[in-house]
Amino acid sequence: MNEIDLTKQLKQWRETRARKVPPSQQVNLADRRMVRVNGQEVVVITKARKAQG
Repeated sequence: MNEIDLTKQLKQWRETRARKVPPSQQVNLADRRMVRVNGQEVVVITKARKAQG
């Protein structure tokens, strides 16, 4: 492998990493609830609890 190939691979890897959502920003399906408000389905998302200490 030469330097050009490595540079292309690194660029592609960085682009794929940039497209991924960090785990801290992902919403777990367990955190979602559907609630009916005024005849409409609304998604309720609960925030993660902060660690105490």
